[in-house]
Amino acid sequence: MGWKLAPGVGFCHAGDDLIFLDVRRDRYLQLRGERRAAFERLCAREANDSDAMAGLIDTGLFARSEVATAIDPIEVEVPTADLATAPIPPTRLALIAAAARSLYWARKALGPKRLAATLDGFAAAKRAGTGEVDDPGLAALTSAYGEARRWIPVAPRCLIDALALYRLSLRKGLAPTLIFGVRTNPFAAHCWLQSHSAVLTGTAEEAHNYRPVLAI
Repeated sequence: MGWKLAPGVGFCHAGDDLIFLDVRRDRYLQLRGERRAAFERLCAREANDSDAMAGLIDTGLFARSEVATAIDPIEVEVPTADLATAPIPPTRLALIAAAARSLYWARKALGPKRLAATLDGFAAAKRAGTGEVDDPGLAALTSAYGEARRWIPVAPRCLIDALALYRLSLRKGLAPTLIFGVRTNPFAAHCWLQSHSAVLTGTAEEAHNYRPVLAI
């Protein structure tokens, strides 16, 4: 028996800070002091006393595992290229309508207890192999989405746009990756969609200001 990260939980080292994201509870959490020491012992597979483990379990960040499981921070390469200067294709009314539907859907997907289910659905679709990481296809769709976006009266927001474009991508048989990132001093959070070669929402420069904490 061992321990693993609970579903929907990721973590990273942001400078000297240890930051967790728990999408099911819609929160970021920093482990400090005794809890951080206990977590580091857990990762090193060293013994923790009952009080130390109780403190970790109380965070809700960990779950029992049938086998000993390595607990590692996320490691993901953020591309240096983005599509901010990509050629803008002609906008079709059908795409504007599809983008609008996805944006309004994304706003609802941020409701209480809905985000985790949405992300579970994206992850399941990728595991099932319903999408291909096709960089040219994703670049073309993203550029078209960006142009269509100008005609839709929904305020820009990194998570809403990432969810909306992710949904459109999966429906086109494409599978990008959604990254949540954090930074400290002061604390801030951001998210973006990326392919192997480019940041698809927001800019690569902005994404590189954040440390990835969870990837879907």
